[in-house]
Amino acid sequence: MESFLLFPLLAIILISTASSILGVFVLWKKLAYFGDALSHAILFGLICGAFFEINQIFALMIFAIIFAGAVSSLSQNRYFNKGTIVMILSYFCVALAIVLNDVFSSGFNFTSYIFGDVLTVGSTEITALTAITCSTIFYSIFAFRKILLINANPDLAKISGIKTERWNASFLILLSLTIAFSVQIVGILLMTALLILPASIARIFSTSAKQMMVLSLIIGITISATSFAIANRFNLTLGPTIIVIFGIIFFLSLIREKLREKL
Repeated sequence: MESFLLFPLLAIILISTASSILGVFVLWKKLAYFGDALSHAILFGLICGAFFEINQIFALMIFAIIFAGAVSSLSQNRYFNKGTIVMILSYFCVALAIVLNDVFSSGFNFTSYIFGDVLTVGSTEITALTAITCSTIFYSIFAFRKILLINANPDLAKISGIKTERWNASFLILLSLTIAFSVQIVGILLMTALLILPASIARIFSTSAKQMMVLSLIIGITISATSFAIANRFNLTLGPTIIVIFGIIFFLSLIREKLREKL
């Protein structure tokens, strides 16, 4: 493999590792919409970074924390559930990003963030992704049983002394940071897919929570790395290529299980 492809491949592996782990929690907590919504809303963070001429990674990190905090705070009402709040915030941020781009005529290229540009990855991005991936791994080790209990029985979790709101908020912040660091590299479309598809495929074949976590990690890394090689070999756009291969494997897995049930 050419040396200039090593950083992009490493970035894909790091993003896949973090996304595959967090994706399992996302499915358990039924937060698939959150990842998709934040991936789109992150455009506002990018616009703010460009407008104030500050480091994009720093701008996205601040935006991600604010977005997660806003969701956590606004969701504590008796009128709307978390899904509604997330979608309203997402649409508002996307619309505000487009309006600001028009008003200030900044000429910001939204298209590049829809598909991403993994070939522009440098040592700074690799360092940031390594930090967020390591944080995700440590979080999953310490939070695994707590998140599992919170999802299974929130009341029992509270009785057991688990600070449910604190753990839920910390998960949203970690998920938001992961998306913020990754979306400018792999794009909005691929980021959402990497969160959902590895965990979804793993769920089909898993018989326990731990097995689902391990399988999601293996599936995410293996398919992403393989798709990267295929995209590079045949000069294909990386994001859509990974999504297509993940999608094919997902549908084939579902068909296999349907056929197995009938036999």
